[in-house]
Amino acid sequence: MLGALGPQSLQHYQFLERQWYQSSSDRTQFLFVSDSRQSQQYLFKLSQKTYPRLDALICLSRVDVQIWRHIGVKNAIYLPNLLTFDPSTIQQAPLTSQNIIMVGRFHPGQKQQHLAIEMMKYVVPHVNATLQMVGDSYPDYMNRCQQLTYSLELEDNIKFFQYQTNIADFYRNASVLVMTSKTEGFPMVLIEAMAFGIPIVAFDLKFNELWTDNEGLIAVPQGDIEQMGAEVVKLMKNEELRKEIGAKGRESLNRFKNEVTVDKWIHLLKGLVNEENVIEEIKKSEDKVEWEYAKEVLNHELKLIGREGYDFGIEM
Repeated sequence: MLGALGPQSLQHYQFLERQWYQSSSDRTQFLFVSDSRQSQQYLFKLSQKTYPRLDALICLSRVDVQIWRHIGVKNAIYLPNLLTFDPSTIQQAPLTSQNIIMVGRFHPGQKQQHLAIEMMKYVVPHVNATLQMVGDSYPDYMNRCQQLTYSLELEDNIKFFQYQTNIADFYRNASVLVMTSKTEGFPMVLIEAMAFGIPIVAFDLKFNELWTDNEGLIAVPQGDIEQMGAEVVKLMKNEELRKEIGAKGRESLNRFKNEVTVDKWIHLLKGLVNEENVIEEIKKSEDKVEWEYAKEVLNHELKLIGREGYDFGIEM
């Protein structure tokens, strides 16, 4: 059995639904997990009784790996997502527009788009920029965001867009990307922005695979929309700085090259099919984080989402 999970750490699996597909082979089963049912008890039962049976559990964060191993899933390993856009095949965005972009599903608890809207209070007095907010939505939350925009008299500077199939065009026409998430694991939006060489201003995350070298982004304290606005203004006023930070972000994606990730997947799958001890081989060469650090990250993120001290059945 092969399971793939991500992109967020353990505490984000509050909404779980299990779907099983039994293939023609009695030996092979695939476990799919989606975020549609709120049940922490189900999470504990699922992780304790099902995940240890997997031949491999693929996580999108090295912190996730340590958490799942600590809960008893010894075959948890880290593999990153494939890049949506390959920096070697696309040109860097010109970064000459007055557009700030935010991409992602509208979600009040995690993505916090309302804070990006409030941030614009600190941007508009200094630069005549436009925040383009792109993504699927919880209709009620998007409506509240639109109402907030009007109440702040920012309707000329904030534009809303539903899910776009031509998202590359939005990236090409942007000069800065902002992210106000409380938590993220392997945020594809940041990967995509970096591929186009767009500088990023984001709320700081305790741990993120893209935060390891801080190239291509500026991190500000969680919830500090005034400082975020100041950093955005600084970038919008300095084209040379935008291009410098954006170029570093593009270069930092070399460690996520698709051909390398594909080779790792092929190596894993061949090893599992041939019943080789491929997991232990991968573990020996992995660049892991220690459990104490993973525990610190987990506690930090639980605090951010208001579940400090929640008992997942893990010795903390």
